[in-house]
Amino acid sequence: MIVRVLPQLESRAQWIAFCQREAPYCLVESPACLVDFQSHFLQLTLFGKGAPVRYTLGSRRSMDPAWQLIKRCRWSLSRLIEGLGTLEFGANVRDNELLGVHTDLSARLSFPRDPHLHAPDSSRLLAPLKTLPAHWNGQALGALLANGQFRDWRLEQEQAPLGPDAVLLDLLDHPDDWQARPSGPRLMIFCRQQPLASLIPDLDRTGAPASRTATAPALR
Repeated sequence: MIVRVLPQLESRAQWIAFCQREAPYCLVESPACLVDFQSHFLQLTLFGKGAPVRYTLGSRRSMDPAWQLIKRCRWSLSRLIEGLGTLEFGANVRDNELLGVHTDLSARLSFPRDPHLHAPDSSRLLAPLKTLPAHWNGQALGALLANGQFRDWRLEQEQAPLGPDAVLLDLLDHPDDWQARPSGPRLMIFCRQQPLASLIPDLDRTGAPASRTATAPALR
């Protein structure tokens, strides 16, 4: 998945802009957190020295309780996370003052085991390329695809009808499987040493919107 990285969520304007996105799902640099507003529930996955910790907050009836909690914390993700750290989940957390904003508000603590969870500081933003690299590695190929800096996409294998977005997603999760090598004006893209597709790099094109800026965990 291509995940946007935001510097922070510390104001009303930032929260509204986040929730107006097509998918309100992002990494936040400070505090290091994955924020996911799923229907009526706000899910926060916190990254630290140990394993990630996940809080799920909200109501089955409405998203208003989650919004009221954010508002109560002065629209500050940092303040919200600080308050969650004081809760004792072995007791009745609904009696806690932090959560006393709405009777329908519930809070759950869990420990996700998703191997694809990456903290923001383990990722790099794929900014548009300014020049063609002398050697194509995963970082350069990912940046080219993420920012739409190419034309004339061509499949080299009919049995593998993958588009640029599908290649980018797999590249981010499995960087060692992908390589790219110039062949005349075209750039050949290989998956596990097999030619899969080709394209013509065109750095004057920037077809991808800012929301498609991607994170790349440890690309070669």
